Amino acid sequence: MAEVVGSSLRELNQWDASSASFEEIWSMLSSGHEWKGELECRRKNGPNYSESVKIFPIKDWDGRVIHYLKIAEDITERKQTEELLRKSEMLSAVGQLAAGIAHEIRNPLTALKGFTKLMGSGGQHGNYLSIMAAELERIEEIVGELLVLAKPQAADFLPKSVASILHDVIMLLDTQAIISKVIIETAIEDELPLASCVENQLKQVFINVLKNGVEAMPGGGTFLVKAEKSERGSIRISFIDQGCGIPETKLAKLGQPFYTTKNKGTGLGLMVSYKIIENHRGSMTITSKEGIGTTVVIELPAVP
Repeated sequence: MAEVVGSSLRELNQWDASSASFEEIWSMLSSGHEWKGELECRRKNGPNYSESVKIFPIKDWDGRVIHYLKIAEDITERKQTEELLRKSEMLSAVGQLAAGIAHEIRNPLTALKGFTKLMGSGGQHGNYLSIMAAELERIEEIVGELLVLAKPQAADFLPKSVASILHDVIMLLDTQAIISKVIIETAIEDELPLASCVENQLKQVFINVLKNGVEAMPGGGTFLVKAEKSERGSIRISFIDQGCGIPETKLAKLGQPFYTTKNKGTGLGLMVSYKIIENHRGSMTITSKEGIGTTVVIELPAVP
């Protein structure tokens, strides 16, 4: 309390610049009107939070403003729920769209691949045909990712070792990392609990996150993979790179369809990863700082 007594409104400004500015609020209050809206606020210690706020001036008998009253409600949980609902609705809509697109693309794609192989057997225009074949393979990969979004995820969930899955994935990508001058280091706790999962789907997520991290470090560096039991008893897997980082303006858009920070990316890999982790009743969060690196944290419920 002693820290705030005697301080001006400007000194007590704890809301983020991304929400309403101090000047905007002060211009309303100084003209004798109340201000209401939502603010993204910063705690002295701890995570940021959202508030639904009303601030209005209190006047004396002569009409002079003598006090300001602020009424606020913490709406952080509501905002988070709304964001989850929005993402869920978006995934559902994209899934329906993906099913139609994948079906329309796959039929002509099969014919094109067949004719490319047939033409290649003649020995002419080999260079052009190999490029065509590679591009057709890329289209097929994109169609495959679309189908993951579209088809129901009815799969057998079995207790599996996350540590074992991570070791397999790291072994698979270690060569690519070495070529990129990236050293993959691990800090995996002994005796981690098992996770109820579809092994191949988790591998797909880990491969996608690791590949993104390696590609974000063109100059090389160290990529740390941690796996530990969290305070809540869940399994926490952290992927920490030393790459170029992601601007804050782009960070919020990650996971949206066809939004990517890579030159040749589609944005579908990360969206599929979010969908898989959601189906595993887990969570995936991404934090990043430009010039320092990116951290992807995946939490999965442990088998009791």
